[in-house]
Amino acid sequence: MIRVFVLLLAALAAAPAARGQAVVVDLSDRRIEIATGFTGAEVLLFGVRDGAADVVVALRGPTVPVAVRRKSRRLGVWLNTAQLVVDRAPGYYAVASNRPLAEIAPAALFAEHRIGLENALPRPESGFVSAREGAFLEALARVMTARGLYRESPDGVSFVDGRLFRGAFALPADVPTGRYLADVLLVSDGALAGRRTVELTVRKTGFGAAVFDFAQQRPLAYGLAAAAVALAAGWGAGAVFRRR
Repeated sequence: MIRVFVLLLAALAAAPAARGQAVVVDLSDRRIEIATGFTGAEVLLFGVRDGAADVVVALRGPTVPVAVRRKSRRLGVWLNTAQLVVDRAPGYYAVASNRPLAEIAPAALFAEHRIGLENALPRPESGFVSAREGAFLEALARVMTARGLYRESPDGVSFVDGRLFRGAFALPADVPTGRYLADVLLVSDGALAGRRTVELTVRKTGFGAAVFDFAQQRPLAYGLAAAAVALAAGWGAGAVFRRR
């Protein structure tokens, strides 16, 4: 860890002067590999700032379509009676800061940069969210938070001294694969003072990755193979029970 901080300090010292505060950041691992038995991972972000400012980090995963459904009891049976499809919902979204966002800057700044759970989900082009849509979006945020895929940590960034900072992000076992972006914002006196973005990749490896790629590239062949395996397993189980 000390070596990482030394390298970051060297990079900051070598960086050319720029408008606003300079910030240098890096991740403990730029690539997370998901193999059989994967139970989750932790990603550490290290950074150096060249002035006094609050630090806010948002880690965004690939977007995925999500259908949010509401169940109602009809004639004694629970049925899906309404739904909202969110085309580009973040598959993973986490925000960490050194203190609550409300104490760092006005809400308009974080809305502009899509920081915070209330700004993570896409909004209609008109910008107006009806009461019905708002209820579905809140339900989606609750479900994703319960699964560990959405989280907000107002004390998730800590300072090692006046310039060095670090933040930790937990990735659950069912984290989606793809390209992730860690967006680091320096905020001073309620205004954006500096910004830097680093990339992280989460991908499957091993036999599970081969099966996943096969299913994506040749869905028909995958379906036929899955049906054949199921039939063979059923036939084999039946043969064993007949012998007994």
